[in-house]
Amino acid sequence: MIANFILRIRQVFGVFNYFFYRLFYRSSLFARNFSIIRLGSKVDIRDGGKIILNGKISMAPNSRLVSRGKLEIGARFTLNDYSRVVAFDNISIGRNVTVAQFVSILDHDHRGVVRGEGANREVHFDGYSCAPISIGSNVWISDKVTILKGVNIGSNVIIGANSVVTSDIPDFSVAVGSPAKVVKKL
Repeated sequence: MIANFILRIRQVFGVFNYFFYRLFYRSSLFARNFSIIRLGSKVDIRDGGKIILNGKISMAPNSRLVSRGKLEIGARFTLNDYSRVVAFDNISIGRNVTVAQFVSILDHDHRGVVRGEGANREVHFDGYSCAPISIGSNVWISDKVTILKGVNIGSNVIIGANSVVTSDIPDFSVAVGSPAKVVKKL
């Protein structure tokens, strides 16, 4: 009884938090339905970025949505604790996608250059290298998965725990490993 009451209170605060973000990012956060953004989670939109929510989503505490580009998410999307989706270019996520804990979905990586000669050589940060990510519908992304730039994941896919997705995964597949490989067709 008390646990149900506490759960309801957290959901109410999650809805209030959602409305706060809608108000704060009114010109760059678009949503069709209300969502639950739990306290401790973060939405960050910068540099002309946009987030489009095509239905209800749920964000657990300590999760993050970051956009400097375009991030589009379908209905019934769940982002669990300590997971993040960071779009510097373009990330598209379908309907009914569940992202477990400690997952990173990144459409960019850092570019480094070596400057200097001989013993004076140093590595310097030189911006980002970006490529879009597409994730289909009915996808389950397990704990501690990393999805890197330029990847297309089909619909009805399971990505196993601790996998690093560096290349495309077709529809109706189970993929595991580092780098992730298809091990089973559904």
